[in-house]
Amino acid sequence: MTGNGRKTTGNRMRSARASSLVFLLLFVACCLLPLRAQEAPAPANTNDDFAKAVFFGRKFADMNDYTAAYEQFAKAQALQPDNPGVLYDMAVLLAKAGRWSEAQQKVDRYVQLYPNGAEKALISKLQLELEFQRELQKKHKADEDYADLFNRARFLYSKGELESALKLEQQAEQQRPSDPAAVYNQAVIYEKQGELAKAVERFHRYSELETDPELKTAVDQRVFSLDSEIEDMKTKIVCPFCGLRLPIGGGWCPRCWHGPYPATSPLWSAMPCTDGASVTRAMYFSDERFKGNESLPCLFPGTLLESLRYSPAKQKAIQDARKAEGWTYNGEIIQGRPDVKFVQGPDYLDHVLATGTGEVLQYAAHKAGDAWLLDREDLIIEGQKYTVRYTFDASSHITHQQVDYQNFAGCNHLITINADYVWNADALTTATIKGGYDGYTVEGLPKMEWQANVAFAYDDKARVVKEDLVVASMQKVYAQRPVGAIRDETSKLYPSMRTRRPLEGINRGDYCATSGGLIIGNPIDLRPLYAVAPSLAMTVPYGVMHVVVTFTYPDSYRVK
Repeated sequence: MTGNGRKTTGNRMRSARASSLVFLLLFVACCLLPLRAQEAPAPANTNDDFAKAVFFGRKFADMNDYTAAYEQFAKAQALQPDNPGVLYDMAVLLAKAGRWSEAQQKVDRYVQLYPNGAEKALISKLQLELEFQRELQKKHKADEDYADLFNRARFLYSKGELESALKLEQQAEQQRPSDPAAVYNQAVIYEKQGELAKAVERFHRYSELETDPELKTAVDQRVFSLDSEIEDMKTKIVCPFCGLRLPIGGGWCPRCWHGPYPATSPLWSAMPCTDGASVTRAMYFSDERFKGNESLPCLFPGTLLESLRYSPAKQKAIQDARKAEGWTYNGEIIQGRPDVKFVQGPDYLDHVLATGTGEVLQYAAHKAGDAWLLDREDLIIEGQKYTVRYTFDASSHITHQQVDYQNFAGCNHLITINADYVWNADALTTATIKGGYDGYTVEGLPKMEWQANVAFAYDDKARVVKEDLVVASMQKVYAQRPVGAIRDETSKLYPSMRTRRPLEGINRGDYCATSGGLIIGNPIDLRPLYAVAPSLAMTVPYGVMHVVVTFTYPDSYRVK
C-alpha cells in the first residue's frame, strides 16, 4: 500500500475518502445569539460588582476573547447564582469556545430553572446548534475510525499479511458500502493472492461506485487484463523450469526445450506425489533370476495437468527461482546466465552455448497447432551427449525416435538407437526399441545389435498399471580377430569368441575392455527415450533382460 492518492492507477491500495474534519465553531450561529445578561432588568439585590462583571464580560466577548469573557460571567454567576441571563451568556461563550459539553450543561441548567424564561427562543436555537455539534463529533469520530482501518490495512499489506489486510478492508466496506476505496483495495489484495476471479468481481463493483471517469477507464483496462489471465489459467500450463506460458497439451517449452508436457498422457501422470501412489521397478536376469526392486520417485503433486496449470503466482515463483540462480529474462523469455547463453531465434531457442567450453546444443522444431514439437535436440544426461530426432503423427504423438551418441564413458562406440511406438488415442500400447553399433578395425570390427520390446497395460480408469520391458535379442559378431593387446582383453571377456559367429554369453553384457577390476562396456541406455516413458528412462544393468514397472494409485486418482 502507498499513500499516493486515489488518482494513481497502479497496483497499490487506495486511501479512504474520509476527510480530516476539524470541529467547526458555531461562529455564524453564535453571532446570531447575542449575550443577554446586560439587557435584563437588574434584580433588586444587583450590586455594582455584578454589573461590572457583566459589562467586562460583554466587552471581552466583543473582542472575541471568550476565555476572559467567560471568567467575567463566572464572577457574575458567583455573585448572583443561576441568573437566567448569565446562564444563557455562559452557554453561548462556551459554545463560541468549542466547549460543547460544558455549553450543554449550562443549557440544561437554564431549561431546568427557567422553562419559560425570556431567553427561551434563543436557548432553543442554541440547543439545536449543540445537537448538531454532537452529530458532527460522532461523524468526526467515525471518520477517524474509518481512516484508522485504512492505515492499519496499509501497514499489514506492506508487511505481506494479505489476509489480515483483506479483513480490515472488508470491515471498512461494511461501515461505508458506497465508498469505492475499500472495494478497490480488496480487489488489489485478491489479485496479489492470485484470486483473479474474486479480484475481477471487486473491480467491477468498484467501477459501479467510482464517479471519476479516468479511474473507471483505468480499472476497466485492468479488468480486461485480468480476464485474459483467467482465460490463460483455464487453457494454459507453465513450464516448470523457465515459467513460459504454454498451451495445454503442448510439446516442449520452445524457449528452454524442457519437457515434454503432454498434459493428457497417462504415462506422464503415472508417478504422482499422492498418498497411496507408488511406482516399483523390478529387474530380472536372462534366466529370470530376480536382481532387485527399486522404488521410483514421484514426479508431480498430482496429475501433470494440475501440477503445471498456469497462474500468475506460479509463473512468478518459477521465474524468481531462476533469477536467484543467475538466469536473466527478456519478458517471459529466458536468456541465459553467465556460463550458459540461450540464443533465441524468432520463434524458439535455436541453440545453447556454454560460454566457458564453447560446447553447443542445437535444436530444430516445428509448430503443431499452438504447440512446438522437437524435430531434433542435443541432450546431455549425466555428462553424456545425445542427438535425438523425433517423428510425430497427426495427433502430435511421438511415433519414432532415433538417438545417436558416442559412448565416451564406455567403449567409445558410435551407438544408434531406434524406437517405434504404437498408440491407441493417448495411450501408448507397445514400443519396439533397437540399438547397436559397428566397432573399430583394431577391435575386430564387432557388430552389435539388440532389441527390446515394451508392453503397456492400463486399468479401467485409463491409468497405467504396468510397463513390461523384455530384451528379446542381443547379438554381437566379430568380423575378424582383434589386434594386439585388445585381442588379449577380448579373450578374457569372451573366452569362446569366434569370428563371424554370434558371441556366446553376450546376455551377461556388451563388454570391450577392463580397467583394473572394472569391466568397461556399452549398457543398454534408454535414458534419451525420456519423452515417451519416463519410468523406463534408465540404463539397463549388465545381464538384466527383463524389467517390470508396476504402478499403484489411490482409488480417487484420475489422469484427466
